[in-house]
Amino acid sequence: MQIFLVPLCAGKIKENSSFSTSNSNQKIKEQAILFHKKGEIIKAIKYYQYLIDSNFKDPRVFSNYAIILYDIGKLKEAEELVLSAIEIKPDLAEAHNTLGNIFRDQSKLIEAERSFRKAIEIKPSLGGAYSNLGNVLSDLGKLKEAELNTRKAIDLNPNSHTALSNLGSTLIDLGKLNEAEKSLRKAIKIEPRFAEAYFNLSFIELLKGDYKSGQEHYEFRFKKKNPSYLYANPIIKRLDDTNFKKEEKLLVVSEQGLGDTLQYMRYIPYLRKSGFEISFCAQPKLHTLIKASNIDANPLSPEEANKVSEGYWLPLLSIPMYLKVSPKNPIISKPYIYPNDELIEKWRNLINTETKPIIGINWQGNTETEKTYHGRSIPLEFFSSLLNNNDILMLSLQKGFGSEQIKDCSFKDKFVKCQKLIDSTWDFLENAAIISNCDLIITCDTSIAHLAGGMGKKVWLLLRERPFWTWGLRGDRTFWYPSMKLFRQKQMHNWPELMLRVSKELKKEIEERI
Repeated sequence: MQIFLVPLCAGKIKENSSFSTSNSNQKIKEQAILFHKKGEIIKAIKYYQYLIDSNFKDPRVFSNYAIILYDIGKLKEAEELVLSAIEIKPDLAEAHNTLGNIFRDQSKLIEAERSFRKAIEIKPSLGGAYSNLGNVLSDLGKLKEAELNTRKAIDLNPNSHTALSNLGSTLIDLGKLNEAEKSLRKAIKIEPRFAEAYFNLSFIELLKGDYKSGQEHYEFRFKKKNPSYLYANPIIKRLDDTNFKKEEKLLVVSEQGLGDTLQYMRYIPYLRKSGFEISFCAQPKLHTLIKASNIDANPLSPEEANKVSEGYWLPLLSIPMYLKVSPKNPIISKPYIYPNDELIEKWRNLINTETKPIIGINWQGNTETEKTYHGRSIPLEFFSSLLNNNDILMLSLQKGFGSEQIKDCSFKDKFVKCQKLIDSTWDFLENAAIISNCDLIITCDTSIAHLAGGMGKKVWLLLRERPFWTWGLRGDRTFWYPSMKLFRQKQMHNWPELMLRVSKELKKEIEERI
């Protein structure tokens, strides 16, 4: 993302200028711009606000103030200001560019695209607008067009580390990993502290199996403009290489999605057995499963974790780096998630009234994750291919968004009789028991894949042509889950071809009675 201060021609203004002097509003505006460029944001805000309160209607004041508010996350206020700037001066390209960024952060992608194109129409030399347009086109899945626009930004400004990093991200999605790596390393050479470029580079390294460098660069996820989400804000010191010692009190904090917690919580018992005194903060909806699986007897809520006052803390996804986890050193590969026997029996009595093989399916990922992990979800109707020559019943493990596709799919009569009861069950421990009673799980890359894999259940994972780094670039097996089989797209977005392969493989499984 690139946002621009609108340049002003200003003479040298003394830094101690104040509102009480006889300086004109023009001088005050120049001083505000100077503070803004120097990064003295509090002073810049004071001056901009004074001008607006004084009814000084200069589009640059509104536009530049909007940039500050955008940077601190006040999107509504920023939008109001930038719209005022555009009302005063409709051809202010920088204001349209800023508005596009505001729209993008609000997930208004069509409006964002329109704003960036307007900025370019007004000022074709505005390289950052091309880079920003490339970002939103990438969000919309228009990857080739995104690449063209980002390259245009680089043509206009070859030393734009932001555009080079954005290009690297787009090239990753296009599967052009070598080109992506070159672009990202060039961005880092220009700006050695640029966290986004290091973070994007980590995906390439991890995809290629370079876990050492990849995990180190993955730590930049907390230094980006939009850092990874943590489920607590500990007041204690974070663990680092110099204090990673056994017998230490250690608070482990979950981050990002449910699938991430399910995948990496396997290391909690390992650390405890290694001598650490562990407390574990995880999403409350996973607590019953965590307890039943003996991961942690008393998982903490975010509020409880924020009150921990002794020891160190560590993000859950940083544990593999400290343990030097890699395909050759998995540490934990055996099942580590266990539903209780009572729930397994409960669902056995409900589900096993069926005589046909029962295939648990999941097709839609979290919509927030979809913004950066495009193309991982599969329209439910494509699963109809599994019924070709296969006498099976489906069991939907889909919850919330995406589950509405069942009522309109061509095989809605092929789901188990107790499907409505399953749909109303949101507890992960209950869902683990339901999975235990399926013959096979077939899913896209969601938390269900990690839940079933962590249980040691036979699960087939359906992957887009360029998957998340966890799954690597090739092969049909993964060290993360030995019971899992990977099915990869041969061409980008071509789910029908993949589903036909899965259907044929399913026929073989059924013949062997799964």
